Amino acid sequence: MNRPRRRLPHGFSLIVVLLLLGVVSLLGVAAARLTLVQEAMVRSDRDTEIALQAAEAALADAERDVLGPNTDAAARLCLFQPQDVAAFAAGCGSGRALGLCAAAAPGETPAWIAADLSPASAVAVPYGHFTGQTYAAGDDRGAVPAHLPRYIVEAVRHNGGWEPRRLQGADAGSLGHVFRVTAVGHGVDPRTQVMLQTTLYKPTVSPGCP
Repeated sequence: MNRPRRRLPHGFSLIVVLLLLGVVSLLGVAAARLTLVQEAMVRSDRDTEIALQAAEAALADAERDVLGPNTDAAARLCLFQPQDVAAFAAGCGSGRALGLCAAAAPGETPAWIAADLSPASAVAVPYGHFTGQTYAAGDDRGAVPAHLPRYIVEAVRHNGGWEPRRLQGADAGSLGHVFRVTAVGHGVDPRTQVMLQTTLYKPTVSPGCP
């Protein structure tokens, strides 16, 4: 005697299909969000790399400014003398002394922390200002920085002749200065910034300087 087959309740198949559609939809949303997150990470990495390259370019421009060779009409190589840093001012300078910051006294905040290095800064040197070099920036059509990189130069006191394997005390009578450069570069997004520093040692004055 044949037993009657059991039938699934009406609508059960529809519930299963809806559940599957819900799972697929959740997976799709998760994949889309993951893609967006990855895209944002790639964009952030690219922006940081652009800002890093801009800051490195500013350091190189500052090196030309301080050490030369610099044949631009605005060159100011004679202002960077190890024994004479009269052009360096507290709060950084202006005009030909733009971006030249006096050494902070012991216990005071150094200029690279206190100075304004923003794109609208009145004390930081824009790339190429004293060297005539050019740098692509502010062009919405390409992957270039939103603003020109900028830098300041601090005169930092030091004792000693910097000769290898030779020590000198603070009373050696050889007080001089090295030049600490702080540069800031921006990414395509102006909120992305990279700050770099280097110290330049200039043992003698540049040719042609008094």
